[in-house]
Amino acid sequence: MEREDTKKSVSLSTLLIVCLLSVALTCFWDVFIVFLPAVAFCTQNVSFLIPTPGVDLMGGPFVMFLFIMVLMRIPFLRKNLNTENLVYLYVTALGVSYFASWQHPWTHDIGLVVTRTITPESYLRYVPDFVGAPREAADLLIAGAGSLGAIPWDVLFPGIIWRFLLVALFGGISMGFVGIFRRQWIDVERIPFPQVMLAHSCLVNVENSGKREWLQKKPFLIGLLAGIVLAVPLSASTLFPWFPDIYGWRTTTCGPGSWQIASDTPWNLGIAKHPPLYALLLLVPLHSLFSVVIYTAILEILLFVSYYGLGAYTGIAGTAFCGKNWCPPNTPYAGPPLYFGVISSGAMLGISVITVFLERNHIIGTIKSALGKRSEQEELEPTSYRTSWAIFVMSYILLMAFFMVTGFSPWLSFVLPLSGVMTWFAMVQIWGRIGFTHEPCYNFTPGVIRIFAWPNVVLPDVTSTDVALAPEMSRAWIGWGYSWGGSFYTVVASYRMANLAGVNPRNVLKVLALGLFVTMLTTEIVQIAIAGTYGINLFASKASIMPLEGYSSALWSFPSPLPLTEMVPHLVMGFVFMVVMRYLCSKFLWLPDPIVAIVAWDWVISLHGVWFACLVAWAMKYAVLKLGGSRLYEASLVPFVGGFILGDALEVLLAALSSYGLALLPA
Repeated sequence: MEREDTKKSVSLSTLLIVCLLSVALTCFWDVFIVFLPAVAFCTQNVSFLIPTPGVDLMGGPFVMFLFIMVLMRIPFLRKNLNTENLVYLYVTALGVSYFASWQHPWTHDIGLVVTRTITPESYLRYVPDFVGAPREAADLLIAGAGSLGAIPWDVLFPGIIWRFLLVALFGGISMGFVGIFRRQWIDVERIPFPQVMLAHSCLVNVENSGKREWLQKKPFLIGLLAGIVLAVPLSASTLFPWFPDIYGWRTTTCGPGSWQIASDTPWNLGIAKHPPLYALLLLVPLHSLFSVVIYTAILEILLFVSYYGLGAYTGIAGTAFCGKNWCPPNTPYAGPPLYFGVISSGAMLGISVITVFLERNHIIGTIKSALGKRSEQEELEPTSYRTSWAIFVMSYILLMAFFMVTGFSPWLSFVLPLSGVMTWFAMVQIWGRIGFTHEPCYNFTPGVIRIFAWPNVVLPDVTSTDVALAPEMSRAWIGWGYSWGGSFYTVVASYRMANLAGVNPRNVLKVLALGLFVTMLTTEIVQIAIAGTYGINLFASKASIMPLEGYSSALWSFPSPLPLTEMVPHLVMGFVFMVVMRYLCSKFLWLPDPIVAIVAWDWVISLHGVWFACLVAWAMKYAVLKLGGSRLYEASLVPFVGGFILGDALEVLLAALSSYGLALLPA
């Protein structure tokens, strides 16, 4: 692929288009998702082409690619749809997909707005009106005012700005932090970022779709057809009760796509049966896939040994499969003797420490450049290291000030941003290697907050904003991939796409910053506009309206319901494991990568059957590389996967649109 002119700056007209497109896409997806009929809400919501928690392949960019394929047929538009502009469209659509989706703002975000309707006064006395809307306004949002003009915008506007700043300030932290590590992760370590590789495969083939010299045409179109064909049985069985249930989706499915394996033993591993997951994992390095399988096997072996040898986890055998990972009073993730959730929390702390140690020369070099003269290498960065460090530090300070104005104590105002930085610093390294993670809001983020703020405490009395709101922050904002994590992923994915496509990263930074902040603000306004006009009751099944005390378990029960001072041995065990194994892996590349143990020792792998998808993808990719080498893999398998996901996106979009039509038919 030809490299774009790295000296050329993005034009003002392009930035204006990005701004307008961000507003339009945000409005469209917010409306599309919230009014989508319930029957299509799980696997046809388009927000997530792979709705498995931790994978969450965002559908917005791929729908964008589908429309671009059509626009490529128009000569006037085709000449402007070059590589550079396609990258800008991808970056814009990706940012929108994280902030105009089912999860944000429609799940937890809207619940916080109307929390005064269900939360007891013992909590609400510590919640400012700009966090949870005043009771009268909240009641109106639930019932609906009937028109935009009847919405009390003057009362709700402070809350809109508060929620915007809550994500936007961490967006600044993300840009500064990723700017510091961009070169190390993308240019030096060459972390693959499979989800971005997938999008790049689509971009390349969409750009070449109208040309005579379309080298990857055959495998891409075969993949496109396969993606459509394999998606039809799922959508059809969901939308039409008479359609044969080929995937057993109606009878033996846990969550968004795991085959149950009923057993009276401790066996708790499902089998993923959502085809796009297998396609995505074909882009993951063999070593990483095999490492996931190895560490999953270690957990399962230790579970069986604990059950049969030590008499532990006796409740798990008599529990229905879908509940084996979290329903029994004692699970291998939260209970003795294994406490894998605690071990994983210690391991994630270890990721931060060992990464800083292994990359100390790079970090020290960026600090020296920030304090001294700009180096030649730095000229290739999107911004100078001085600017990146300044953005990071200033955004962190502003976020601390923001929390203190909200009512948090100075110390917790420091800890909350720290927990976000540590969470997504670790998560983005896992996501970059295997294309998926787990949900850190269940283990790691609460663990960091409790370690630094409440190491000896469990369920304290609600006597401050710290205690009243910290669980909500931990669960729905800091540790959730569609608020703070969404900006981290968008920034690093944009830089990786710029690297793959040969586009100036400085221009990409301008596009992503503008698009991201516009989307963050627009989605909060649209949320209030829709809720205020039609009422949350109209889409109550899509909004998580929970009293603040309902989020207490999100902080105080994870990674263990015991005080973390009692969990020190297991925290240390995970920390030492990660530091030692990660160091050894830097010397002996054949050792299983300990970073992926974080997801292998989490219920997402077991409950949703991702371990099996990793095993199958490893076997398939190994066979391809053995038979045809890297040439067959790059020339055929990669475009096949890109086409497969694009075909799946097309089918899911059409199925979602069909669900609207079905909803209008008489019962």
